[in-house]
Amino acid sequence: MYTYRHMSDNRHDKSELELGMLQMQILWLLKKPSHGYALMKALNELKQTKITQGTLYPALQRLEELKLVARKRAGRRHVWHLTEKGKKTMKRACAEFCVTFHGIFKDFICGRCK
Repeated sequence: MYTYRHMSDNRHDKSELELGMLQMQILWLLKKPSHGYALMKALNELKQTKITQGTLYPALQRLEELKLVARKRAGRRHVWHLTEKGKKTMKRACAEFCVTFHGIFKDFICGRCK
């Protein structure tokens, strides 16, 4: 899922993209190029839930439309990788995530110690 912070001239300003959790996780995992099946397995382990092709590939297609990821053919498979824009967006999204959830993590960890 994705949302936009600002709108200008009745169009979405994609430079102000806020990534949804799944998209951020995909960008994070694509720091190392990967084909879809390996990416799906990694997401299943990370999320501890079932990510299907019907969830993964639409998210990848949307990230590709936004020019955050690209794919190259490698035999019968496509290998997905981050674009330069994707690398910058991933770093910014991860930094925003850490700032946003820092207090929650701190309270959760400290609360477990009591």
